[in-house]
Amino acid sequence: MLNLKVLINILQPEFTRNFLYFLLLVSFIPVLDCILILNLAYLIGNYLFLAILMALSFFGFFLSRRIIRKIQQQIHEDLKSNIMVLDHYLSLPGSLAVSFILIMPGILSSLIGFICSIPFLRTKLGAYLSRILKIDWKEIHEYMNIID
Repeated sequence: MLNLKVLINILQPEFTRNFLYFLLLVSFIPVLDCILILNLAYLIGNYLFLAILMALSFFGFFLSRRIIRKIQQQIHEDLKSNIMVLDHYLSLPGSLAVSFILIMPGILSSLIGFICSIPFLRTKLGAYLSRILKIDWKEIHEYMNIID
């Protein structure tokens, strides 16, 4: 049932337009990162800069893993208590987007990812993505109650 709703949303021109604008916005991050990488690598050396990039990506991976695991635990605790906290559901797509940005190697992307990993901003980003993707979290919560 949910897959059919997602398919119907994807086929709507408004959804496609909004999603493409979002991808255009996100695509500027690697371009700006490349410019920054070239300039900083020239100043401090290639290998040291690559080590810094790798360290940032690994730190972003472990931070993302911790954030997503915490949100999943909160959602499952809410299901056991039979309550729905919308912010927990909204922060999940925000956390996944932040995870993508944090793991992607780059100075600018890591900075944006660390700023967006603040819970308030993560929830706002998740609400924005949920609105674009037209995700009905109440329906998903009810579906998960039935499964559990």
